[in-house]
Amino acid sequence: MLVPGLIQRQSQSLVMTPQLRQAIALLQYTQLDLAQHLRQVCEANPLLILEHGDTAPEAAPSSEEFHDDDPDRFTTASDRPEAAAPLPSARDDLILQIRLSFPADEQDAALHLLDSLDESGRLPVSVADLVGDLRMEATRLEAIRQTLMYFEPVGLFARSLEECLAAQLRVRNRLDPAMQILLDNLDLLARRDWRRLREKCALEQDDLLEMLAEIQALDPRPGLTLPPPEPPIEPDLIVRPNGTGFRLTLNTRLLPKLRLDDTMRAQLNGGTGAGKALLACAAEATALIRALDSRKQSLLTVGRAIVQHQADFLRNGPSALRPLTMRDIAERTELHESTISRIVSNKYIDTPQGAVPLRLFFSTALTSEDGTSQSAHAIQHRLQALVSAEGDNVLSDDALTALLQKEGFSIQRRTVAKYREGLGIAKSSQRKRLRRTS
Repeated sequence: MLVPGLIQRQSQSLVMTPQLRQAIALLQYTQLDLAQHLRQVCEANPLLILEHGDTAPEAAPSSEEFHDDDPDRFTTASDRPEAAAPLPSARDDLILQIRLSFPADEQDAALHLLDSLDESGRLPVSVADLVGDLRMEATRLEAIRQTLMYFEPVGLFARSLEECLAAQLRVRNRLDPAMQILLDNLDLLARRDWRRLREKCALEQDDLLEMLAEIQALDPRPGLTLPPPEPPIEPDLIVRPNGTGFRLTLNTRLLPKLRLDDTMRAQLNGGTGAGKALLACAAEATALIRALDSRKQSLLTVGRAIVQHQADFLRNGPSALRPLTMRDIAERTELHESTISRIVSNKYIDTPQGAVPLRLFFSTALTSEDGTSQSAHAIQHRLQALVSAEGDNVLSDDALTALLQKEGFSIQRRTVAKYREGLGIAKSSQRKRLRRTS
């Protein structure tokens, strides 16, 4: 028979103190968000003094150097960090997509097409007119243009309204034969000749009205809807070549500096109600300054691990990306995976390859026949290059798979199809039809 009694047990649990919650929150802030948060905190805490860059005393920036001959050694640099490039406007985002999607010998042509767009986002000159300037075969340049049409916003680089709308419908999987007939007869739509449109599309009135509603939901001039430049987002980290290695710098250009008001703190008297309130403010201020220092050290620690692992990318670009997971960095830095995720979220690093999000460096791995691993991002980059260079010989998913396998990648057709769709590349049948049309 059980007798009621007291039983004492021991258990462990993580207590989320206010200080811990604050430290976790700071990890997730972007530079602009953190600067705004610090201003709000200082308005509420009389013991905190906010010093901006033009009034704060000079201090050596947080910077570390990485050398190939000693990958575990970082030394503090005493010179000021280089200014970071502003990040990215809508045009900058298109340029980044071009850099990541095309091989080096095609990037200049893609950028020339970008510079040739009119204000509505269409290409006012034919590919044939540009061939002489770019010294590139017309079929190859046209393949580049076809790929560019599916960058965001979809429909840029089109040569006509019909082509612009067709691209947008294609990514929505709504470009069926009836819709194509409707696009081929936009003149009837402009004249509101509904009877002839119904006859040509072989549709009932209700079906035609549904299609017209879909057309109206599209953007006929995607160049005008490019969002205005976002407020400049400064990268948290800057990495630059330095001899045989790299210098990693914590970019604090936009962040104001915090310090305690020593004069007021010296006059604290905890005996009164006001004095106790000020003591609490002093404790909160000290905790915030410590949390900011912890954030800086965590960013440098994670950045150092990424730079060491992805040094080939810094030298050679996207095709040299190596597989990397949050767990890999967690093991190297002895930080928790959730902490790594918070640190890299919405953070950018300014590299010799341009300013890129830290999450770009994390990618799953595919194993090649010789047992080595290849980054999924690098494979996608190679897949994009194969499609861009296919010319009139449009490659099916089976053909792309065979080529990649011949290059040593252990990749299956379904993975190739998934990567192709993720890159916004149309099916081979659609690419063939587009080439015939062009």
